[in-house]
Amino acid sequence: MIGFTFDYSLVNVVALVVGLLFLANGYYLVRKGREAVAVFVLSVVVGGGLVFVAAFPTAFDAVARLLGLELRARAILVVSNLTLFALVIYLLNRIGTLYDRVSRLNERLSLLDAELGVEEMKMEEMEVEKMEEERRDGDHD
Repeated sequence: MIGFTFDYSLVNVVALVVGLLFLANGYYLVRKGREAVAVFVLSVVVGGGLVFVAAFPTAFDAVARLLGLELRARAILVVSNLTLFALVIYLLNRIGTLYDRVSRLNERLSLLDAELGVEEMKMEEMEVEKMEEERRDGDHD
């Protein structure tokens, strides 16, 4: 049975504040429509985990026993590292997707620039021909 004792420290207060900031930031990003719901879910998981660890520091004793570790701190370290790896993999995947989108946008922009360049050259040629005709007509008078 997990015995909940209240052994709070400055680390618990910092974890609580950071967890609440994660939750608030995730809500803010989704509410403003700047990010996908996946970012909100990640924020809830990370922020909720920090708030939980801050509020119930001895709860990780059971996680430590489950993982076969002696110390609660090691269990917190293992879980936080796994969470960090998951976040890094998610962010790397997202960066790759964004690079692909930027590459496609650059290709489209290049094609549009090329089309506009051709149109501008045609316009310039037409202007030169018109000026030459006007000069020829002026010479005949």
